[in-house]
Amino acid sequence: MKSTSPFRNKLLFLAFLTPLTWTPAPAQTQPIDLSVFEIDQSVKSLMDSTHVPGLSLAIIRNSKLYYSQGYGLTKADSSQRVTSATIFDAASLSKPVFAYAVLQLVEEQKLDLDKPLNEYLPYPDVASDERYKKITARMVLSHRSGFPNWRKNRRSSNLAMSFTPNERFGYSGEGFVYLQKVVEKITGKPLNDLMNDRVFKPLQMTRSSYIWNPAFDDNFAYAHTKEGKPEPHYKSDQANTAYSLQTTADDYAKFLMAILTARGLKQATVDQMLTGQGKLPTKFGATDSLSPTLSWGLGLGLEHTSTGDYFWHWGDNDTYKCYVVGSPKSHNALVFFTNSANGLRLIGEMTRQFMDFDPSTVEFLGYETYKKGQGLTKP
Repeated sequence: MKSTSPFRNKLLFLAFLTPLTWTPAPAQTQPIDLSVFEIDQSVKSLMDSTHVPGLSLAIIRNSKLYYSQGYGLTKADSSQRVTSATIFDAASLSKPVFAYAVLQLVEEQKLDLDKPLNEYLPYPDVASDERYKKITARMVLSHRSGFPNWRKNRRSSNLAMSFTPNERFGYSGEGFVYLQKVVEKITGKPLNDLMNDRVFKPLQMTRSSYIWNPAFDDNFAYAHTKEGKPEPHYKSDQANTAYSLQTTADDYAKFLMAILTARGLKQATVDQMLTGQGKLPTKFGATDSLSPTLSWGLGLGLEHTSTGDYFWHWGDNDTYKCYVVGSPKSHNALVFFTNSANGLRLIGEMTRQFMDFDPSTVEFLGYETYKKGQGLTKP
């Protein structure tokens, strides 16, 4: 790997003395040319500019972990540093990991992507609307179930449909909850046990769980408001496939490498996972026009550019924000977790600097964003 940094030789030596994982891939596969020092300086500068107290980063090159590092503090008023082993809320990055397990069941013919879920398990929460009986696993994974993201009253047993299944894209955590119930019925296992057996253990994701593990108590990131105020950490004992995954950037990178190398799934299944099932609107939540560059596959968002296609997803548990983007062509990927409500201000700059393209997901998601030389801009 080439570098223009005058400190390159010294940094290569120091890299072996610092607590990070760094495995360079062949130089010709790299879309960026940054030294360890340059990566660190760039991330620290972005965190300062966007007021993010803690961040964990993993960069994949040529399907291998190229660089991982933690930055900042687990809690703004503490002295504990974020490391590669720090636990973060994965928020909606929980969904692609579950989708991976679902597709394993499809390969084993235990679940049919296009069979109505009602035939596996009726859903009394929405039984008053016959349209729900059309919902399939394919529709759930591609967010075309017709369910809202969440019901108005989360404690209510009544769920109202927003539109007819498969009519259009409509992001829905409720759809994933229904599919979770179906999968638990088919396998006879609670979600976290299933994910341990099918994903975490095979991929050696040793610090990942859909319910809180007491082993995480010594090193986890507290959430922070936009103003930088830390909040108490909720330790869930209920697994929810839509948002409850607790993990590290390094562990999530192992999952991404499984996607990039078709580990645990056949290549044909991965190809199907990364095939668009329908276009996205130009803006999240809109219905008036469709994006020319964005679609949704089976568990992952897709971006189509003139230089190649990418998969992506974001996570937003209000005061935890995270993002992932990868290229099935170059086998490069990036994942970062933050403990801040400001974390998704980083999507554009992190993608430009470490994946070498300008993502249209910034406009689609509509978060306030930061761009070098321009500062913060509102959508």
